[in-house]
Amino acid sequence: MSQEQFKVDFIGVGSGKCGSTWLYENVIQHPEVFDGNPKEIHYFGDLYEQQDFNWYKDLFAGSEGKIKGEFSISYMYHPQAAERIYKHFPDAKIIAMVRDPVERTYSDYQHFIRKGDVSRDYPFSEYIRDQEKLKFGYYTDYLAPFYEHFPKENILVLVLEEMQHDLAACYKQIFEFIGVKETSFLPEGVEEKRNQGVNYRFLKLENVLVRTYRFMVKRGLTGFAERLKRSGLAQLVRKINAKSEPLPEMDSASRQQLVDYYAEEQTRLAQLLGRDTQIWNR
Repeated sequence: MSQEQFKVDFIGVGSGKCGSTWLYENVIQHPEVFDGNPKEIHYFGDLYEQQDFNWYKDLFAGSEGKIKGEFSISYMYHPQAAERIYKHFPDAKIIAMVRDPVERTYSDYQHFIRKGDVSRDYPFSEYIRDQEKLKFGYYTDYLAPFYEHFPKENILVLVLEEMQHDLAACYKQIFEFIGVKETSFLPEGVEEKRNQGVNYRFLKLENVLVRTYRFMVKRGLTGFAERLKRSGLAQLVRKINAKSEPLPEMDSASRQQLVDYYAEEQTRLAQLLGRDTQIWNR
């Protein structure tokens, strides 16, 4: 497959902690969509200068005749990702997934604990004092480069809270957008949530698993890392290590602080997408 012939039909660009794993694993169930490449390739982000384009193409080996795509949440936040994607695939369909930034921020906090970057005892109220941790919920800022490079009709922004109201209609919209013929296909287990935050018995063990995955991805071992992540062994370890009780709820004062903080962004995103300002359906 020559570089001129090779093209990717759709690219999911983020955002993190917004259900992109759940979305990707459902989309690749479609029989017309190639399911051989891993999620989180990160090529157009940090790996672009480390790996040549043939490395990226090889991840889609055997995809002839299929709709091809990938999801890497780092693309939304990388300052050069939109331009790089456009350089190689100017006709690609761009998919972004967002959610209430209040909930996204709390989910990110729990993820930082899983990675070992934040202590389990570190209060969420202290965590959100660092505005660097809050900037990722300003979706319109990060979507702007994609709207600058791609025509508006080539960008689909999905809101997690809206999707959950009518999954069949939402996946029909997605399949129409990426260009499959059978748009009424509904993935098996579509109502099952994936990659959710979990309360762990031994947090250090989960820290090791997450850091090992992150180490391999940063060195271009994306396919191997994804196979390891989804292996029966890794899933078994996590199942045994999981506690039965749910994660603690966000405190009400922090919630109100974030609601106020993101109020302007809620309006901006609603205007960008042409939606009602109550976009998160609170």
